[in-house]
Amino acid sequence: MLFLTVPLCLFAQNSFKPSTHLGIHGGYNFSAVSFKPSVKQELLTSNSYGLVFRHVSEPHIGIQFEVNVAGKGWKEIIDSVDTYTRRLQTIDVPLMAVFIAGSRTLRIAFTIGPYVSYLIHEEESLSTNDATKYKPYYLKKLEGTWEAGFTGGVGFEFHTKVGAFALRASYNHALNNIFPLNVDEFYYSASRNQVIHGGIMYMYQF
Repeated sequence: MLFLTVPLCLFAQNSFKPSTHLGIHGGYNFSAVSFKPSVKQELLTSNSYGLVFRHVSEPHIGIQFEVNVAGKGWKEIIDSVDTYTRRLQTIDVPLMAVFIAGSRTLRIAFTIGPYVSYLIHEEESLSTNDATKYKPYYLKKLEGTWEAGFTGGVGFEFHTKVGAFALRASYNHALNNIFPLNVDEFYYSASRNQVIHGGIMYMYQF
């Protein structure tokens, strides 16, 4: 990233004007849950989309605010045949610092900051009827609906007269657990959402 950023900075414009962008984005989330002790999983794929607001008030530095509908969850590998999947749909609101380098047309943007998330829907899928394979949380709704964490990402942007088009990728890591701790029937010491996002974005400058 440094090798890409340095030459882009060399072509940065000397004159600076504050800018405000409003846009939309969409893509895919690849999610899992960090359990301790670990649970055998594979990444769960789901959709993600939302609104983006960006204001750049200083050269190369600004803020970015988003409201996203995000798919999360995990898919467990119980054995060679059976699986368990829990899909979560949340409203995510990240507030990030954005660092921008590049020319008037081609730019690279780094984002980092906290987010809060609210659970609006969950759905379970279990491929076995053998109760001996059940974990304590199977077929039980989550008690908590709020989540907080940190997110960071990078985007490659192409700015034109009709707006900015971008490819972007990000990573979210929750700070709180989705399951309660110190409960007799639940022996995991951690259960935190982790999400890798990849997608496209369009923004219009006002």
